[in-house]
Formats: sequence, structure tokens, C-alpha cells
Amino acid sequence: MKMHKFFAIAALSVGSVLVAPFAAAADSYPNQPIKLIVPFPPGGGTDTIARFLANELSESYSWNVVVENRPGAGGTIGLGMLARSSPDGYTMAVGQTSNLSINPYLYKDISYKVQDDFAPVVSLEAQPMVLLTSAKRNFRSVADLIAYAKDNPGTLAVGNAGTGTVGDITGRYFAQEADIDLLHVPYKGAAPAMNDLLGGQIDIIFAATPAAMAQRNSDKINVLAVTTLEPVPQLPGVPLLTETLPGFEAASKSGIVVPAGTPEGIIDILNERINEALSSANMIEKLQGAGSVIMGGTVEKFAQEVVEDSSKWSAIIKAADIRID
Repeated sequence: MKMHKFFAIAALSVGSVLVAPFAAAADSYPNQPIKLIVPFPPGGGTDTIARFLANELSESYSWNVVVENRPGAGGTIGLGMLARSSPDGYTMAVGQTSNLSINPYLYKDISYKVQDDFAPVVSLEAQPMVLLTSAKRNFRSVADLIAYAKDNPGTLAVGNAGTGTVGDITGRYFAQEADIDLLHVPYKGAAPAMNDLLGGQIDIIFAATPAAMAQRNSDKINVLAVTTLEPVPQLPGVPLLTETLPGFEAASKSGIVVPAGTPEGIIDILNERINEALSSANMIEKLQGAGSVIMGGTVEKFAQEVVEDSSKWSAIIKAADIRID
């Protein structure tokens, strides 16, 4: 029986499809409830997306998918629980950029190893980061911001939802690529950071798409750019950051992972059904309404995304010399 692992799978060509007979374990799968671990609190973006998926699988295939929230330590507690679960296809989790590609390089002690403990199933969605600035600064473009920062090093304050969050690492990535010096200001959550941006106490934040959508018409901020390589439908007319800094891409991505050793046939079933769910009109409407860019695709595609993101974010974390004990 093959064991899907991130690093091994990513070595295969992106878009290739593994063809193998389904294992006996997959013949009657699923025949009991499937636990879907959400490593964040109820009511947040990840929880909402997980419940969309669970409902779609239930309505389309009569699966019994039970969402279980296991928050804490930036999502590492929930994934640690998954790593200790039986690889039988009846426990899966929502993995994210934070707990798959950032936290393993940020936290001093972590209870899992992505490359050893998890098997990739499918990419779900991505929420790009959006560069917002205080209207008090009157920046009209990314070029304006960079020029000011070069002339006034260390004076622009970039807020974030906490050290090591996707917004924080994106801000450091931006400073690195633009060759500017910014003052990084961590908050205890995205809401207080946004409040201080609206109040003019900080100058910049990289916000997730839903937050940017909610504030786009505010006269207290300017929406300068989105961190995707292609335009985002939910933010029409917003320039791409890559137009100023070629190749710049950053997003909080999510996907489904299972314990390493889960039978290949079961992983194939999960991949197929979840891809079908993501392509349904109901899911497309819900995910786009939540600010997400729908992903999907093969097991190999998801594995490659995680490995590439891990390489990029770990290098930024190392350069910034940040660590959480």
C-alpha cells in the first residue's frame, strides 16, 4: 500500500494522476461518520469553509461529516490531533498556510512533522492578501508607498494579526522584495489591527480578502493592491502587486489533509468527491461570497503548493529571525 506524503508526492509532476486499484478498505467507504478537524475556533473563516464543505458532502453524497473545532497555538493543536489519529480515512483536517507552511518553521516546539505525519488530499481555496493603507498617508499606488518608505526608512508602521500570521509574514515578504524598512506592529487579532488602520494609528496592513471587501468603500483607507498573479473577481479594478514587484504572490490557502498511511484508494475517493463539491454552483457561490478563490485539483497539485509555500515562507521567517517559544 502506498503512503501519500507531501515531499514524495511533490516530486511527481504537477497535474499527474496516480492510477492504482482501490484498496479493499475503500470498497465500502465511507460507512461511518467522518470527523473533520478545524484547528481554529467556531465562527471564523476556516470554520465557515469547513462547514460549507461538510454540508455539501452530506447533501450530495449522504456522507456524515462532523466538524470538530480544536483551536490553539496557531492551528498546531488541531493538526497535532490529526497526526495521532488512525489512518483509516475517518479523520481529516483543514490544513492551512499557517499550520502547514509557516508554523513548523516558526514554533520552537511543534507536535507534528508535515512531511512525515500527513498525506495531502486536495486544495480547497485561497484567500489572497490585500494591501490596505491609511487614507491619512494618501498613497495612491504601491510605487508611491515604496518611494516614501525608501525616503523615510522605518517610519511606516505595518500592522498584523499577530507575529507569524500570514499577514505578518506577507508584510515581511513585501519589505524584503521592495527593499524597504518597515516597522512591524503585531496585534492580538485582525480586528484591532484593522481598527487602528481605520483610525490612522498604523499606516499599512495586509488583510485577507473578506476584510478588504468589507472596508473597500471606506474613506479611511486606500486599497492599493491584491497579492495574486491574476485579478480577483471580488475586488474588481484592484491592481495586482506583481505589477510593481514581479512574481509577488501571497495568500492564506487551505486544503484537506489526512494522517500519513491512509489508504490510497480512500484518498482518491476523497479527492474526487471534494473536487466535485467545489465545482457545484452552491459551493462556488458560498466560497466566492466568503472572499475565497476556489482551488481544487489533484493530490499532486496540493502537495506541490505546500512544498513551494514552505520553501518561500521558511526563508522569510529565517531572514526575519522570528521564533515563537
